[in-house]
Amino acid sequence: MMSRPLLLVLCLACMPACKWAPSDHEHGAGQGHEHGHEHGAAANEPERPGQSVTVYQDGLELFMEYPSFVVGQPSPLVAHFTDARDPNGFHVVTKGHVTATLRYADGAEERFVAEKLLRDGIFKPEVRPTKAGESTLTLRLEGEQVSGTVEVGRVVVYPTVAAAVAAAPPEEEGGATVPFLKEQQWKTQYATAPAESRVLQGGVRANGELKPVAGQSAELAAPVAGRVSVGDKVVHLGQRVRKGEVLVRLVPTGSASGTDLASVEMEAARAKAELGLAEREVKRAEELFAGKAIPEKQLDAARVAHEVAAARVAASERQLALYRSTQRGSAGPGGTAFELRSPVEGVVSFADVIPGAVVEAGRLLVSVVNPERLWLEARVFEADAPRVERSPGASFSVAGFDHEFTVDEKTGRRVAVGSVVDRASRTVPVIFELPNPGGVLKPGMFAKVTLYTGQTLRGVAIPESAVVDDNGKPTVFVMEGGESFFKRAIQVGVRSGGYVQVLEGVKEGERVVSRGAYELKLSTATGAIPEHGHQH
Repeated sequence: MMSRPLLLVLCLACMPACKWAPSDHEHGAGQGHEHGHEHGAAANEPERPGQSVTVYQDGLELFMEYPSFVVGQPSPLVAHFTDARDPNGFHVVTKGHVTATLRYADGAEERFVAEKLLRDGIFKPEVRPTKAGESTLTLRLEGEQVSGTVEVGRVVVYPTVAAAVAAAPPEEEGGATVPFLKEQQWKTQYATAPAESRVLQGGVRANGELKPVAGQSAELAAPVAGRVSVGDKVVHLGQRVRKGEVLVRLVPTGSASGTDLASVEMEAARAKAELGLAEREVKRAEELFAGKAIPEKQLDAARVAHEVAAARVAASERQLALYRSTQRGSAGPGGTAFELRSPVEGVVSFADVIPGAVVEAGRLLVSVVNPERLWLEARVFEADAPRVERSPGASFSVAGFDHEFTVDEKTGRRVAVGSVVDRASRTVPVIFELPNPGGVLKPGMFAKVTLYTGQTLRGVAIPESAVVDDNGKPTVFVMEGGESFFKRAIQVGVRSGGYVQVLEGVKEGERVVSRGAYELKLSTATGAIPEHGHQH
């Protein structure tokens, strides 16, 4: 059994204008609540006032409608039970039975049981009190899906229907509400959350992007024109590779345009031969000049030719050394082959390798990235840059995930804050490094980032998912009862860790729709729904 959180009653109201009759409580064809007729009441006796209550307790949401309790009169409790344990989406209760307990002031108890569901989410125990007076009402749900106890609280059992009608308070004037029935809620991703006092971190909003950590990604291009070796294992997208593992073997082609290994070796040999010839020409010119057989200008020309030949030899040797130092060759049936090895351990993020294909020098063949750690690069507008110079961390959200990610001194680190403002975007980059367990985050993802400024404050906050944009105004839907809501514009403050501070529009303790708010917004698109309501 789950622990009991503090009881929260949102709405417990007598409604004298709403008499207890099935036709007054229908929700539409095929989805109306069944309240049942009163039995045993005289034909000329007034109808009992209806009661409505919404309670959150013990991981359950109870929305219940019922007629006022009268001695000897049956009062069917139309109890809508919702499994409210998951903040990302409530679930309809589909299994179990319910026991309603009336506990009188003298300690006596009466129990009334609904052994099964009327239909998914709805139980209908029938209470028939035996004596008048104050009592407390408790509903106990037991089932395989979820179990819990909900204390409805103080109720009154009246001696007669007339007494119940006389005791009903006058109907209060209030703004019209947005209806959203339980049957509709249960078919969507729906949840509510209370506005609570929270400690929030001051922050700056920015756009960002996830990138590989510097030095933990590599692109392997063809060093020479060649043919991809046939018969080797072909690297593929998503393959995990080790550092130093051979990913591609490339056999230089004979029709290369002078940039393959054979051409470089031939150029080096030619340069050496030309250098030898130039050395002999210089020696011969020096002897002839000493015997005054040639002018000094001819000796100078021989020396210049020697220097040019020596430079060619040095250049060809450097090019040959570069090929041999950056690529390991292996002998095969097609001759010497270049082996492209992964410089990092990671995952193949790009592969364009077809066995037997002829590729040009410089063509990208394979990319490898290590996704175990990533960089989050946020672009902060220059006006906010001084506030995040020593930012201790950040939170961010990316498309496809219904929760935020956090990076701070416990989970990562701040890598750098840019010292130059980008001329085009007028932003400064701020980079954080964070772990990426399971590789769920992908390099290249865009992120909405909140960079912490290091300042903290306490304020009333609601989940950020509760806020919807309504013609440029931040708006929420505040719960009036289990199936009725007020559409209310709010003024927002600090955003922190998935929550947003509410400066105006919602009071502490009120509940807002935290999941499914856009479905509610769509229901107001016709303009028939008012856009304001009183605050409780």
